[in-house]
Amino acid sequence: MRLVTYLSGGEKAVGVRRDGGVVPTGYPDLVQLIRDGERGLERAHEAAESGHAVEPERILAPITRPGKILCSGINYASHKEENPDAVFPEEPFFFSKLPSAVIGPGEPIVIPRPETQTDYEVELALVIGRAASRLREPDALGHVFGYTILNDVSARDIQFKDNQITLGKGVDTFSPLGPEVVTADEIPDPQALHVSSHLNGEQMQSSPTSDMIFSAARLIEFLTAIVTLEAGDVLTTGTPAGVGAFRKPPVWMKPGDEITVEVDRIGRLANPVVAGW
Repeated sequence: MRLVTYLSGGEKAVGVRRDGGVVPTGYPDLVQLIRDGERGLERAHEAAESGHAVEPERILAPITRPGKILCSGINYASHKEENPDAVFPEEPFFFSKLPSAVIGPGEPIVIPRPETQTDYEVELALVIGRAASRLREPDALGHVFGYTILNDVSARDIQFKDNQITLGKGVDTFSPLGPEVVTADEIPDPQALHVSSHLNGEQMQSSPTSDMIFSAARLIEFLTAIVTLEAGDVLTTGTPAGVGAFRKPPVWMKPGDEITVEVDRIGRLANPVVAGW
């Protein structure tokens, strides 16, 4: 099942993709549906089977303001291709993106200053379905509600200066999310997917998720030993080689560009890039 958050009549709503349209579920917010557990999924299935499709005014980020966005860094073996000096962590490495940075498909990524070194990163994202604490790896994926895509847009000049990761990753509009959430029953193995990114139509990244150093399940195990994850939290799984920062010369996004990130079986997330000055 594929769930979207959209605007209709100026109101936010959650719907199920069906036959090219969107069928309302009766929920105004996807996190509410997720928190309702099996009943929420049942209502969505019932809507998909018997409801009438509507034409959304606009598709939004599936979760417009996640409680937490926790992102895995240095998690693809292909990093050695672009940076021979890369040191792989012995345990998963995480940082946070600010929930206020989230935008949806088609919304502009706003570069704040002319000197901002704005980079792209395609990431498979997990949406947590229920409270998760001290999980073991074999049980971890059972707490995933579904999967979506996050573009970990990064201001490298901020990030790499004094290791300001939170600020460099948390710039307003620097967290495109979507276009929809595919429920976990449709993706039994997140390590059997493919991620890619295209800048103005040119492929920049391309990798199977099997190239991850730490699997999605291992990432959840590691995190929940320290942090309780809650329904609607977003967890990402890293990005492969090909980002702009390590190209020679570096490739930074600029006003007028369009960046598209894609995960097969989930979809494509495209956003224009504009100037904020």
